Amino acid sequence: MKSQKGITLTSLVIYIAISTVVISIMAVVSSFFFGNVDKVKEQDKYASEFNKFNMFFINDIKNNKTANVEANKIVFEDGTVYEYSKPERAIFRNSTRITSNVTALEFNLSEYESTEKTTKNIITVGISIGENFYQSIEYVLKYW
Repeated sequence: MKSQKGITLTSLVIYIAISTVVISIMAVVSSFFFGNVDKVKEQDKYASEFNKFNMFFINDIKNNKTANVEANKIVFEDGTVYEYSKPERAIFRNSTRITSNVTALEFNLSEYESTEKTTKNIITVGISIGENFYQSIEYVLKYW
């Protein structure tokens, strides 16, 4: 009798099918991974624009007790004005451009009363820069 070593046609088809499924799954996972890596790279370049706005805005928040708020404009008690220009996609501080590539900006003013009966004015800023960077932050105006 001959020795019948080797693989059958059925087992070969099963090996190829399993290999195809594994390779397909790896391709899908790697495409999602590299797609997300591109989004993270893109966010990195917009973070500097947000930091520029944040640097100026925090300074003005800490030096003012009141502000007048419209949807895309805020005027502090010392006369400092922040305004969003949609056609230019920029934020201006007293007519000086401080950021670029801003797709949306909105200011909201609210009050919060703490347990010590201290009323705090809170400004919520929703800012969208580029295509994938959105940030919503609450700032507390000077209250002491």
